[in-house]
Formats: sequence, C-alpha cells, structure tokens
Amino acid sequence: MARPCRIDTINFDRKLKDAERAILLTAGQGDLTRGFHTVLDLYRVLHSKGYRPDMDMDRITFAVNGYAENA
Repeated sequence: MARPCRIDTINFDRKLKDAERAILLTAGQGDLTRGFHTVLDLYRVLHSKGYRPDMDMDRITFAVNGYAENA
C-alpha cells in the first residue's frame, strides 16, 4: 500500500522504471535532473493553458508556426 500524500514533502525519492528513466533522459538530453525540470516546466506551461490532470491528454493540441497538430 502506498504512503499517504503529504503536500509539505521536500525530497522526492522513488525508483524509476526503465520507461520513466528513458523519458527523463530524453527530456534532459542525457541528464536526469535536467529532464525532471524540463517535464515540470512542460506541465507548468500546459496548466497555464488550461490543462488539468483529469483531462484526456490525447486531446492536447500543439500549434507551431500557426499550424495546429494533435500530439
């Protein structure tokens, strides 16, 4: 059973699955810490544009140079 969530947590320590490690390494160009911060920055941007965790991520649309494209 997972521990209850604490909103005052300072250290975030967990084992990464291979796929999670690959995502962070890719996002950080080989640096896990940089990748973690990149993913946090991406979430910050998505949240500021209206995304909320209960929304379907497949409905996110990206616009590049005026051209909208689904992810």
